[in-house]
Amino acid sequence: MTKQFQSSPARLFTAFGTVLFVDPFTGELRHGAIEDSPVNVFLDADWAPTDGYRRSQLIFAADGLQQSIHCFAAMCHTSPTSPSKDRPDTGTTLELIPLERGLLALRSGGHFLSAIPDGRMMHQASVCSIWELFIASENWCTDTPGVAINDAWRRDNAFNKSHVVSYIVHPLTRMKSNRQPVARKILIYGYPKWSHGRVYYDLSRHLHDRGYLVDILDWQQDHALYAQDLFPYYDFVISALDGIATLVDRYKVPFDKIIAISHHEFDIRMLIEQKGIEVFEKFANYGVVSEYVYCASLMRGVPRAPMVASLGINFDEFYAEIPKTLKTVGYASSMSVKTFGVEWKRGELAEAAAADAGLAFKIAGSTGNQMSFHDMPNFYRSVDAVVTSSISEAAQLPVMEAAAAGRLVIGTPVGHFPLKAYQGAGIIAPIEAAKFRAFATATLSYYRDAPNEFVKKCRSIQEAAQVFDWKHQIKDWTELIDAA
Repeated sequence: MTKQFQSSPARLFTAFGTVLFVDPFTGELRHGAIEDSPVNVFLDADWAPTDGYRRSQLIFAADGLQQSIHCFAAMCHTSPTSPSKDRPDTGTTLELIPLERGLLALRSGGHFLSAIPDGRMMHQASVCSIWELFIASENWCTDTPGVAINDAWRRDNAFNKSHVVSYIVHPLTRMKSNRQPVARKILIYGYPKWSHGRVYYDLSRHLHDRGYLVDILDWQQDHALYAQDLFPYYDFVISALDGIATLVDRYKVPFDKIIAISHHEFDIRMLIEQKGIEVFEKFANYGVVSEYVYCASLMRGVPRAPMVASLGINFDEFYAEIPKTLKTVGYASSMSVKTFGVEWKRGELAEAAAADAGLAFKIAGSTGNQMSFHDMPNFYRSVDAVVTSSISEAAQLPVMEAAAAGRLVIGTPVGHFPLKAYQGAGIIAPIEAAKFRAFATATLSYYRDAPNEFVKKCRSIQEAAQVFDWKHQIKDWTELIDAA
């Protein structure tokens, strides 16, 4: 069979960092090490979608000849091993299903193509999980507008959504795929868990939808063995200020390739102590996550005025039904953190206020015992209010996430919370410890005893939180990147 490609042929790479190929001696479709596998398997697709997804086929191309690949339950092959009415002469037609962040799945007859860890390719999985995830070398596989119906896969029970969203494409695999997006290639060097992980995951997802390619490199791991090959592939590296020294000193990333982001006034102080105040002039760009940090940077004496890149949330993901009564108070941060000898989280104040009001108190996690940020929507649904008690923040996510969930939000006037509360998404409490405890106790007690007012207040908070959605904030980040 000879076939003309409808577009640039795409190579496919697996969740294991391997690539699809056909064994030229057996004709079997397999996956193996990128450096050692023959370049002879490509994905081809029609431009017209079918039921929201495009039709595609895997093609074996070698020595000027092309053959369609047939996918059976236990094996995929260039030709049927024993032709029959159940094994057609033409190759298997697969639905090409774009997921998120450049991930895709391939499905036919209700079964997904799977890369088995031992190198085999099988076609019998009824649910798409990790082994069923692929990335492609070409943009058209996941970027073409209209190839899917509004993220329909998220509403399809055939997808293990928790596994899909928690999978992080290793930048080394992306580099070897040599994909060249319409917009810039961005590598985020940072912590992939807790609040930073939430921000980086969301940026990867939403920027990809706008033509960028964004990957996350875990700064808790050592990347020295491949750093010199990896970093040049990306146009820019986005890093929090506390990752700058490692990038520059260990991985030799030039300052003018770094877009530096301050998540808090503390990291500004730290970087000044490490590299001097003049370092801010060397970056490709410099951003902060809130107006509060913008002012803190200038007051620290940093001469370069940063760009404000506001954080957002996925409103629909956190949206929940309004609770009818106030019974449980939630706390979605570390109970205690000391920086430069200063205790600034003060979780015991929030716990004491809940106890004083006769309410249960529930903690989402801590730095040492973290709940996955993907599980946070369920946490907010399990409580009726969220209290924050910090004396210093920058752009805390819990106040926005809890507001989107329709919970009563009470917080101190730090970071961006005064602005969010002014927009209607919460109640500001005094900063002094005794006054905070008394105010939070009184406020919680009032709404505990006035369920109608409680429901009304929660509803107004939730309505105000709609403006926090990433669709209203992502422009700050595209401008930050494009100005670099």
